[in-house]
Parts: sequence; C-alpha cells; structure tokens
Amino acid sequence: MNGTAGSPVRIRPIFLIVGGAAGLIGGATHGDLPEGSGAAALQFVADHPGYALVHLVSILGAVLWTLGLSGWRAKLGASQWLAGAAGRVALIGAAVLAVQFSLDGIGMEALAGLWSAPGSSREVFEAIAAIAPEALVGTALVWVVLLYGLTPILAGSSLILEHQVILGWSGLVLGTFSLVGGLSLAIGLGGVPDWLVFAGSTIGVNLWIIALGIDTLRKMAKPSAPALARAPRRPRASRRPD
Repeated sequence: MNGTAGSPVRIRPIFLIVGGAAGLIGGATHGDLPEGSGAAALQFVADHPGYALVHLVSILGAVLWTLGLSGWRAKLGASQWLAGAAGRVALIGAAVLAVQFSLDGIGMEALAGLWSAPGSSREVFEAIAAIAPEALVGTALVWVVLLYGLTPILAGSSLILEHQVILGWSGLVLGTFSLVGGLSLAIGLGGVPDWLVFAGSTIGVNLWIIALGIDTLRKMAKPSAPALARAPRRPRASRRPD
C-alpha cells in the first residue's frame, strides 16, 4: 500500500508496528481462562498480576494498527477499493474487540475483587463468572472474523494487485484461517479447537501487521527518484560597445 507524503501518512507504519507488538504482548500474557467453573475462573483472574491491563494493551494494539490501516491510499482501481474496505472493516472489528475486552478484562477483574472480599456471596459471583465467558464468546468470534479474518483478506488482496506478492498472499492465507476458524466455531462445526483459532489468529495476524509496517517504513526510507535536470540556460550574448 502506498501513501501520500506528509506526517499523517508517515506515522501510519509506526501505528502498525506498535499496534501489532501490543497485540502480541496482550495475547501472550492473557493466559487461558478456565471454563466450566466460575470459582476456577475467578481464582485465575484474582491470581493474574494484571488481567485488566492485559486487555487494555490488546485494545490499544487493535486501535493503533486499525488507525494505521484506515485511510491508506493505494493505487487507483480495485486495489484502492480493497484497501479502503480493509480499513473500514478493521474499524468495526476493533470497536467490537474493545467492547468485548472491556467486559472480559475490567469486568472480570472487578468481579474477582468482589468475590475475594471477606463475607461476599461467593456463589452468586461464581454463577455470574460461569455464564459471562459463554455470553461473550459470540462477540469474540465477531471481531475474530472481522479484524483477523476479513481485514487481512481485503488488505492482502490489495497488496497482491500492487505486486507485493509475499505480504499479500501471507495476509490472504492468515485472514482465511481466521475467517474459516471463527465461522466454524460460530456455527458449531467443531473440529478446530477454539484456543487454536484465537491464538493462531492473534499471533499470525499481528506478526503480519508488524511486517507490513516494517515494509512500509523501508519503502518510505528509500530516496525518491531524482528530479529531471533542467536544461542548461544558454548564456546571453554580451552587447558590444558602440
């Protein structure tokens, strides 16, 4: 993808790199929330050194690399349309991720704090904690399909049309994995573990986003083609004195 000159365009690859790195850090430090037991889930969150912070880092990462993609200018034609569509889909996916991660991160940490307080009605909080992940899984699959599925598919297709084959096809493959995996979990096909879909999508797509940002920075650092030299001016004929 190409951009026009100027500070807003030049900062976009930085957003891609920092956002992708934040997404990787958030995914790596999240941990696997226990399922089927509200008490185990709340104990896991209570023992986590920064459960809400991890989710905020993931939200920040998604927002940053979405800003890096949105408004990007590709060449005219289908490539430009695909690049614009990728940015719009990413914005929707990041918004859904922000809502789901806020409820999962901040909400679960607050619930764990109430649960661990002396004299609390633990059974009530454990029942809520057992239901909450199941209620939020649908929202999670929405952002997986949009942010980690459709976005790399559209952006990768745009890159392929611009003859950036390696980045383009890698984005297309990673996006297809996330899209098919998310849809299969959503409709209950089974066969693919949910942890593989979420972990694979988080690692693969964020690494691809970082690579896209680095490649864009590298191209921006290349010196522009030298301007055409002006034709030398013919010296004026000196006037002879009378």
